[in-house]
Amino acid sequence: MKRWKHIELLRKTLILPPVIFGVAAVVVFVRSQNELARSEHTEQPRPLPVIRVQPTEVTPTVTGFGTASTSRRWNAVSEVQGRIVEIHPHLESGNSIKANELLVRIDDKDSQLLLSQRQADLDSAKARLQELVDGNTSDQRLLMVARQQLEIAVREEQRLTKLNQTRAVSLSELDQAKSDRLTQEQTVQNFQRSINLYPSQVKGAKAAIALAEAKVSEAERDVERTCIYSPFSGVLSKVDLEVGQFVGVHESLFELLDDQKIEVTAHFSLEQIAKLGDNNQNNESRTAEPSRRFNSVTSGRVIERFPFTAQVIARSGNFTRTWNGIPVRITESLNEQSRTLGVVVQVANMPWEETVRDSVSVSSGNSRSSFTNRVNTLRPGTFCEVVLQGPRRNDLITVPRSAMNGETVYLIDKDNRLRSRQVDLGFSFAESVTILNGLREGEVISAIAPVPAIEGQLIDSRFDESLPVQASISSTDTASALQNAKEGRR
Repeated sequence: MKRWKHIELLRKTLILPPVIFGVAAVVVFVRSQNELARSEHTEQPRPLPVIRVQPTEVTPTVTGFGTASTSRRWNAVSEVQGRIVEIHPHLESGNSIKANELLVRIDDKDSQLLLSQRQADLDSAKARLQELVDGNTSDQRLLMVARQQLEIAVREEQRLTKLNQTRAVSLSELDQAKSDRLTQEQTVQNFQRSINLYPSQVKGAKAAIALAEAKVSEAERDVERTCIYSPFSGVLSKVDLEVGQFVGVHESLFELLDDQKIEVTAHFSLEQIAKLGDNNQNNESRTAEPSRRFNSVTSGRVIERFPFTAQVIARSGNFTRTWNGIPVRITESLNEQSRTLGVVVQVANMPWEETVRDSVSVSSGNSRSSFTNRVNTLRPGTFCEVVLQGPRRNDLITVPRSAMNGETVYLIDKDNRLRSRQVDLGFSFAESVTILNGLREGEVISAIAPVPAIEGQLIDSRFDESLPVQASISSTDTASALQNAKEGRR
């Protein structure tokens, strides 16, 4: 038993030397190794394209569309009936007519006969008045005579009454004297009644004269209505008349269109109209009092009070023509379907700019033909683009759309750290947005909204010269204006 215990103790003793040797070897190996080199962590800057904020030159521009129509349209309607005896030699659809030219003459024989009859009735009424005047003068004289005869009859009756008391005259003679007095009194009363009725008779006679004169005037106007004159210069339309043709009362004959003043009603959203107003106001004032700002633009009745100018552009294939337009009024309400506001622009058909492409010639030498001028005028029914331009501004902060993340821009501070900032947006056009508040001149912002945007991140600023710094829309840069306006609508 003791032997086995001795063997077990010996076995445990033999294990310890290798373990101790192994630990010693590990210690020696670790101490003999060189210490690994350590490097400090450094922040890597993020490269970003940046631009420097500065005021730019901006012309607010919006575009709408509408159909040209005449400012005046006159429908010739016959006011009398009869046969046409004369028409203007150029009375055909499409021909131009000057003002106050005789266009149609209707046979006036019936009207002349009616005028003669009415004139005879007027003469008869005047004669009746003169008869009353003469009769009244005669009655005045006869009344004086009748009163004198009545006085004589009264005295004769009184004399015979006294003689009858002395039986000097008979009763029959006294009765005859009384009868003569009564008869004379009746004569005086008749003349007096005639004189009393004279004012009312004269009034009636004058009324008859006035009625007769009115009928004469009506007949004279019927004679005048047989001749139809052009009230203004224009182009004829819907003409279908011939000499000898019978026309009735209130029959439509033709139309005359004023081709000198053409109107185009283009529709714009309220957001587009707001772009043309005061751009100095901040976002809060624009949202708090939109009706007041809008009324300040549209309340004026004088054309010069509109804070924008207008151009009207017509396109047909390779042909493009532009006119200067005058804003004349704004529609009284919004369109119920599109919820847009109509701006009426008037064109005087005096072309001021013309773009001709693909060898489309509209002139011959140094002078224009009348045919060319007529073809190149703005005509009713033309579908037009209307470009409204507000006053040019050179003090607005403008940044690229790509720099915006909603209403947030990202600035690069003096330590080249990324900082976000909320700004108040103005209007947008093309690839740019105006900033009303939140940015100052000289500040550096990221030209592209970084994703992800880490506040305080170190930035490697790289000024991008390829990005547009100025945002100016020239009044003659029509294509750019149209593109900007369409993007604004979207």
